[in-house]
Amino acid sequence: MRCLPALCVAAACLPAVGTELETVVVHASRLGSADQHAVTLDERDLEAQPTRRADDALRGLPGLALARSGNVGGLTQARVRGAEANHLLVMLDGIELNNPATGGAVDFAHLSLAGTTRVELVGGPQSAVWGSDALAGLLYIDTTPTRDVTRLDLSGGGHATRNAALNFAKVGQRGHVAAVASQFATGGSNIARHGDEEDGYRNSLLHLNTAHRIGAFTLSAIARAVNARSEYDPTPFPTYLPTDGDRLGRTERRYLKLQVSREDTGVWQPSLAITSAWCQDLAFADGERLANVTGERQTLTFANEFAPSDAHRLAVTVERERQRFRQRAAATPFGNPNQRSRVVADSVALEYQFRAGNAMASLAARFDANDAFGNARAWRAGIAWQRERGRLFANVGTGVKNPSFIERFGYFADAFIGNPALRPETSREVELGFAAEQFSISFFASELDDEIAGFVFAPEAGGFTARNRRDTSRRRGVEASWRGEWRGLALAAHYTFLRAKEAGKDEVRRPRHQGRVDATADLTKSLRLSASVAAIGEREDDDFSSFPAIRHTLDSYVLARLRLELALAPRASAWLGLENAFDADYEDVLGYRSPGVQALAGVSFDL
Repeated sequence: MRCLPALCVAAACLPAVGTELETVVVHASRLGSADQHAVTLDERDLEAQPTRRADDALRGLPGLALARSGNVGGLTQARVRGAEANHLLVMLDGIELNNPATGGAVDFAHLSLAGTTRVELVGGPQSAVWGSDALAGLLYIDTTPTRDVTRLDLSGGGHATRNAALNFAKVGQRGHVAAVASQFATGGSNIARHGDEEDGYRNSLLHLNTAHRIGAFTLSAIARAVNARSEYDPTPFPTYLPTDGDRLGRTERRYLKLQVSREDTGVWQPSLAITSAWCQDLAFADGERLANVTGERQTLTFANEFAPSDAHRLAVTVERERQRFRQRAAATPFGNPNQRSRVVADSVALEYQFRAGNAMASLAARFDANDAFGNARAWRAGIAWQRERGRLFANVGTGVKNPSFIERFGYFADAFIGNPALRPETSREVELGFAAEQFSISFFASELDDEIAGFVFAPEAGGFTARNRRDTSRRRGVEASWRGEWRGLALAAHYTFLRAKEAGKDEVRRPRHQGRVDATADLTKSLRLSASVAAIGEREDDDFSSFPAIRHTLDSYVLARLRLELALAPRASAWLGLENAFDADYEDVLGYRSPGVQALAGVSFDL
């Protein structure tokens, strides 16, 4: 972290230009930011996708590696810049979606982007602003409507897939109201390497986003309910690979946010928000319930923004968060898995920004006092300069990730015993980059200490447990994006190079190379063609059929998606789509087959 003074010296040597520095990253900082780069998807990008599933829409974006366990609905994890799946904070309209019960990660299989108007992905530690779960980055999903909408979407296709969604939005001078109701179902395909049993999936979503302004104050409410049902296969000894069997998972999510904020031009702009998340996961085998895991999170946030002048801005945030964990399962001679646990944390976060013409400097720091384990501190500093053709930016910071309930107290007979003595994970990262209207490139280097290995054999316990590693994990990478037009063709291209190593070995499920190209063309006034091609390079995965586990290399693959849309009338359209158009045979996770080519068709009506 010695490069920050050198960067400050470089800033002083750069000649000034007449362009004022813009705020280009909205959610990575409570004040907005120009010293970081965000990859964004807007409404047009999302409309070009045949489905609204987050795993499809986000695959191949810079720094983001997705791994899905086979079919649609299978466990889907996202790793940013080589970090772990529970190091990415996912927020929707200011509500944290990370599940406190199952390791603190988000299962992207159940995340729908129906009604979404903007997605922001910011890599690098964001713990100085957002706390524990943001060790490696922030994915922010915004459903705030930008225009009036009353739309019905109906679609279906291969693997007995069907989808229906109703999207309503009304935007006025004093606020807005938006509501989404959707249901997705598929008969699925066989995820095991052998056999022919199909594993289906269903997902139902209700979402509400509303805000109303009264004088200088705005009252807002967000509510979201998700119910999902996924079939999957067991992974028995000795191969620990999927084998046809009757397994069922049920997922329920409930989210709520209430906020009052003052949004005038005064020096002080406060807001008070209460958010709640309730996550329940149930597992069944041959019709009998195996386990029930429930996680809850309640957060009270008092945020204050001070703007005494155009040059100086300060944010002070005070927060209290309470998390609860409950596990229910049948007791065995090896132990009793039934338990309740909780963690309460009080936090204070400060952000300061200084702006002068074409330059900006920022500093953020956060302190978390936890009642169950060690307190945590995180900080970040950044600088940015506007040049004639773009902006240079640099930032350095630290991240923290608290041990999860599963890692500390989880219990699965004959498989896993929790370790309450775990320490929080900590990271350090430096990033340098350049961003222009059409092109951006970032170079980053990060280190992770006290990484928690979630499946380590402990002879004294007679089973597997979680432990802090002694080795430092090192990640290095390059991320690049380009957007432009060529002969009426709208193009977006992304590329990531990553080296993620621990103890001299590549970390699993992190491709060294991956890229994505999106293209949209209006062939006629009423006919539009969209295509998305993601190329995922080779990556390693563990084979637990031997002890210790041995490594296997998963083949690279190219995943193509096509959509042809025809306007039938001013308020109606129809489309045809192909998923996995090249019929790639690939595995994101060792032993889990992914679906082949799939044809889809749909109609949309603006009511």
